[in-house]
Amino acid sequence: MSAGMRAIAKEEKRMEKERKRRIELANKMLIPAGKKTSESMGIISFDPNGTFRLSENRWLKVFSVEGNIPQLARIALDLSGRIRIVWHLGEESGRVTCHLSLIETGEIYEEVRQLMSKDEESMKEAVRLTPLSVDEVMNHILEEFGQSIRFSYASYVRGNKDWKKECFLPIAEGVENFSVGRSYGEAFYALSYPSILKSGFIKRLCELGCQMYVCVDVNSLTTEEQLDFNLNLEKRYNRRLPASIEEDYLNISLSIVLLCDSDDAREIIEKTVISLANGYEIMLSPSFHEQKGVAESIISFGLLDKKIMRNVNVDVADMLLGGE
Repeated sequence: MSAGMRAIAKEEKRMEKERKRRIELANKMLIPAGKKTSESMGIISFDPNGTFRLSENRWLKVFSVEGNIPQLARIALDLSGRIRIVWHLGEESGRVTCHLSLIETGEIYEEVRQLMSKDEESMKEAVRLTPLSVDEVMNHILEEFGQSIRFSYASYVRGNKDWKKECFLPIAEGVENFSVGRSYGEAFYALSYPSILKSGFIKRLCELGCQMYVCVDVNSLTTEEQLDFNLNLEKRYNRRLPASIEEDYLNISLSIVLLCDSDDAREIIEKTVISLANGYEIMLSPSFHEQKGVAESIISFGLLDKKIMRNVNVDVADMLLGGE
């Protein structure tokens, strides 16, 4: 390397270091989560009111949600962030809780906070959002894992504790199933969706009367991404799409986690859920070699991120979220 190239490389390194310093200075109002938690969960820092700063410039905020959830499919077309909706279906039919995670991308908290506020206002046209604090989010995770301890960020930060080690139960993972505590589980991904989806899929899952989590991620496509998608469709089917067709597409991911009191029950419910999905022309498959990752991702509301995104028509996303 010549002297000139070394000088350029040195200056670029200095500028990058200065850029990172400015970012950290801009985010100094946030509380550091600690090295152990950063390594295990990717949580760098947080606002106690409920916003998590994660690795890879991800930011996440969790809400309990009620209202016209299917309408969020069309609202998502204009959101800057991704939304994750998680239904927890209890063992008794009708016992359902629902949470929504809003996930934004950015480097500086104030800029991200403005994006979140704008997206929240858009979603409030359809649903009622109740934000959860950091303590509330982590205590929900503890409850889902059946833990009796209580989380307090002040205590955990002061004690330099690993949040994942303290709040998550160990998961023993197989190729296509897992066990956690006294429960036997299985995680699934949806690999493909029909061009037209019948209504009622989530409702039918609720009627099964077994404990499961149903998670749907929804993300808008940029204009460029939508044009590229239409071009790929034209290449795949070797024909031009009619100019009169103006369809909106979303990027979505569907994942499901079952929890049963025995492995035999898990096998029975597995067949039932896959058969039900087939009836809606949704190709559901066990998350091979990713059982632990998918389960932890859903139970943590997306703090740990696992998904398989697919482009679908907005009407399909609407029906998947429970639209009629």
